[in-house]
Amino acid sequence: MDHPPLYPFQEEAGRIERHCKLPLHTGIGGIENQADSLHPLQKAISHWQRVSGKRIVAPSEVEFNASCLVPATGNCLIFLRNQSGVRLNRLFGEGLTIEGENADGRFRLSCPHYYVKATSSSGEEPAWAIASPVNCLASIIYREAGPIARVTAVIDNFDFECGNWPPDANHPQREKILRVEASGHIVDFTKREDHAILRHLLDIGLLHSTSLVTFSFAAWEGSSEEDLTAFAYNIASLCSIVARQHTGIPVLSFFDEDGRVVKRLLGNAIESEFRSNYILRFLHFEAGLPKLFRKCFDEHVKMQKLDLWTRLPPLCAGIEDPPYLEQKCATLMAALELLIRNSLIELGHYSTEQAQKIMFPGLISAARKKLLWDIPPHYTAGDRYRLLRNAVSHGGQLPGEAKQVRHDFDKWVLFLMRRYLLRLGFDGDVASPDQGLASSSSVGDFSKEHNSFET
Repeated sequence: MDHPPLYPFQEEAGRIERHCKLPLHTGIGGIENQADSLHPLQKAISHWQRVSGKRIVAPSEVEFNASCLVPATGNCLIFLRNQSGVRLNRLFGEGLTIEGENADGRFRLSCPHYYVKATSSSGEEPAWAIASPVNCLASIIYREAGPIARVTAVIDNFDFECGNWPPDANHPQREKILRVEASGHIVDFTKREDHAILRHLLDIGLLHSTSLVTFSFAAWEGSSEEDLTAFAYNIASLCSIVARQHTGIPVLSFFDEDGRVVKRLLGNAIESEFRSNYILRFLHFEAGLPKLFRKCFDEHVKMQKLDLWTRLPPLCAGIEDPPYLEQKCATLMAALELLIRNSLIELGHYSTEQAQKIMFPGLISAARKKLLWDIPPHYTAGDRYRLLRNAVSHGGQLPGEAKQVRHDFDKWVLFLMRRYLLRLGFDGDVASPDQGLASSSSVGDFSKEHNSFET
């Protein structure tokens, strides 16, 4: 007797499949290995086999009825069940595959490394387990498709209110498409069909993270799958700076010229809790996202290839992720110190060893004197910035009331974003406070008027 594809959660199938980032794929699964031979549990099983003289059937010796999808929140889930009584343990494994057929044609899923997140108890029949890819990309190859002609990425937690394409402002599709140019290639951000309800679910907290839009671009002559994949991930990385949160790619799809899917990559995207306070206010304006990508994308790609800068985008994206203000401030201070230290190193003012020895006040002083950064006195008034850095780095008490600390935190976050965008070569406007009301100001404006969150 076969069981539903999402067994034992068949009663939750509607909720699990609704708004999913990758629809259900079902087929026959197999695994190459589960658990390292040196793992304590695996050693105990092997020892019991030797003592009892009984042989336990290994998971690699049976077939599984298997299903895979990527739900609205979270990453890839792989459901495995079998009638042979073979039970997987909550351990790592290698070589998980699924072969089957769906609306996109015959497919083969390959997952080099996985982890079993949940499994059936000894008394349950059939035996079941739910696994996810870990520290790798799972791939799905479809066999009837041709060469890659177009790439579409599902991107988490990135959104826009209005589109800019087609040029006709009255065109019915204009609201749904935001077009930018990156390294000479056209990239279209498109709202998902269920965008409106997904945004409402995020706003009321029934979803904490999901994909609201996709982006797509054409393959170019001579481009390899690796080139196209890197291009997609660099787009998502720059979006994380704009959105100030993780905007990972849980599903990356490659299509042929007839629109048939060739291959999909399923990643372990880090998810932030969705936030709408982007660093650019009007993404669809020519001076918004189109300008940022046109002027900064190539420099962003170059920076990501340098050890000095590869850690900064995820640090900036994760500043607001921790639940407590102390943790947020600690992440902010790490990002600020990294930005200033690496700027001093990059321009040859200090060696890496010298820069590592400079404390935060010394970095601020060096930024003013050697980098010629505009850091007006309102940033350092009362020495609160130094006291805050020391408190969150060494487990001390916050230097003041939470409201004041939050004001200082917001000011320094905006400073960080301004300086990072300037390093990328951006010369437009960014979202900033104006006596407590949302406004925009030049990216290089560090005045108190446009950087103080105190009302």
